[in-house]
Amino acid sequence: MSHVVKTLLIALFALSSLAASAQSSGSASSDGYNLPELGDGSSSQFSLEQEHQLGRVWLKAFRSQVTTVSDPLMQDYIENLTYQLARHSQLSDKRLELVIVDSPELNAFAVPGGVVGVNNGLLTYAENEAQLAGVLSHELAHLSQRHFARSLDKQKAGNLSMMAGLLAGIVLAATTGSDAGMAAIATGQAAAMQSQLRFSREHEQEADRIGMQTLAKAGMDPGGIPSMFEIMNRRLRFNSNKPPEFLLTHPLTDSRISDSENRARQFPRGVYTDSLNFQLMKKRAELSLASNKRDLLAQWQHALEKSPSDANTYGVVIALMANDKWKEADSRLAPLLADDSSRIAYVVAKANILAGQKSYDESAELLRKHLNLNPGNNPLTMTLADVLQRAGRPHEAEELLIDHSKRRPEDPALWYQLAELHGLSGNILGVHMARAEYFMLRGYLDSAEKQLHYAWPLTETNNVARHRVRQRLKDLQELRETLKKF
Repeated sequence: MSHVVKTLLIALFALSSLAASAQSSGSASSDGYNLPELGDGSSSQFSLEQEHQLGRVWLKAFRSQVTTVSDPLMQDYIENLTYQLARHSQLSDKRLELVIVDSPELNAFAVPGGVVGVNNGLLTYAENEAQLAGVLSHELAHLSQRHFARSLDKQKAGNLSMMAGLLAGIVLAATTGSDAGMAAIATGQAAAMQSQLRFSREHEQEADRIGMQTLAKAGMDPGGIPSMFEIMNRRLRFNSNKPPEFLLTHPLTDSRISDSENRARQFPRGVYTDSLNFQLMKKRAELSLASNKRDLLAQWQHALEKSPSDANTYGVVIALMANDKWKEADSRLAPLLADDSSRIAYVVAKANILAGQKSYDESAELLRKHLNLNPGNNPLTMTLADVLQRAGRPHEAEELLIDHSKRRPEDPALWYQLAELHGLSGNILGVHMARAEYFMLRGYLDSAEKQLHYAWPLTETNNVARHRVRQRLKDLQELRETLKKF
C-alpha cells in the first residue's frame, strides 16, 4: 500500500477517537467548527456530531492527498448549483463543503458531515446541466438518508473506525481508481464487505428516487439521472476493463437503469432549457484537463465554424487566452459581452484579457463596477485581487482579500493568495497567519504549527493577533493529542 494511502488511512481511523472525544465533552471540533447537526440523530448508533467531525477533518486529510481545482468560476458555479439543489433536498442542514478534484474521471462522492466532492472530469462527460445536477442530487440524497451510518448499523458491528475505513477505501478507490483504494477497504473489514455491497444497491436506488424528487422540486429535469446512467453504460460497453470511477462505489445494474427510467417517466412532462453557465463551465473543465491547449484551440475553432454558439465562442476565447492570443480573444469575446454584458464569466474573461494586455487600471475598474452590482462575488473578487497584484498594487489586493476571507474562511486558494499578498505588502505576521490557515485546510498540521510559531514573537504588541495564534496552536495541539491516542 502506498505511503499516501497509509497516511490517509491513519488519519481517518484516528478521527474516530476525535469524534468520540468531541461528543463526550459536548464541545465543538478541535479545529473550531461548530455547525448544526444533519438529519435525524435517532436513526443511527452514530451521532450526527460524530459524522460531522469525521467528515470535516477527513476533508483536510483528503486535500493533502489530491490535486484540487482552484478555478473560482467553476467553484462558484458548482457551489451555487449544489446549494440550489440542497434547498429542495431532504437535508435538514443545508450548509455544505464542496471540493473539486482535478481528475478527468467521471466521478462524484459524498462524505458524512456534509462534504460533497466532484471531479472536474464529470463536467466533460455530462451533456447538460440536468445530468450534472442529477449526480449532485443523488449525492445529497446519500447525505440526507445517512447511508454510510445505516450500512454499518445493519451489520450490527459498526463503529467509527469502520466508517473511517469505508471513507478511506471507498473514496480513494473512486478518486484514484487504484488497487490501493480497494486494499484499504479490505483492511479490517473483509468479512463485512459483502453485506456492505448488498446494502449499497438498496441505497443507490433510494438515492436515485430521492434525487429525482430533488430535481423536480428545483425545477430541473428528473430525467437527468437516467440519461447520465446511459452515458456511464456506454462507457462500460466500450471500455469494460475500466468503468467510470463513479461506478466503483455506485454500482450500475440493468434493473437500476430500468427503475430510474420508469421513475423519471412518472414525473409531469416539462420543457427544460439547458443552462448556458453549465456549457461555459464545461468548456473550462475541458480546457483545464487538456494536455495540449494549442491543439484544443484548433479543434474548437473548427467546431465553432461548423456549429456557432455562445458556448463554442467562449471556448475559443478562453483557449486563445491560454495561448496568450489576447487581441484575437478580445475580438471573439466582444459580441458575447455586447449581448450579455452582466454574465460574470464574460466579465472575468474581459478583465483577464485587459490584464494580459497590461491594461491593469481598466481591468480593475471593470471588475469593481461589477462587484458593486454583485457584492462579495468570489470569481470577481479573486480576479480583482490577481489583477491588482499584477499591477503592483498589493496593498489594495491585500485589503480586498482580508475582507473576503471573512466570507470564505474555508477556502484554501484564498488563503494561499492572501499569504503571497501579505508578503508583497511587507506584512510578515500576516504571511505566517495566512499560511497557517492554508496548511490547516490542506491537512498539513506540522507546517501549520511551524507558521504559528514563526508568528508568535511578532504578536508582542498585538493582543488580538496573539490570542488568535494561541487559539490556533491549541486547536492543533488538541488534534495532534487525539491522533496520538490512536
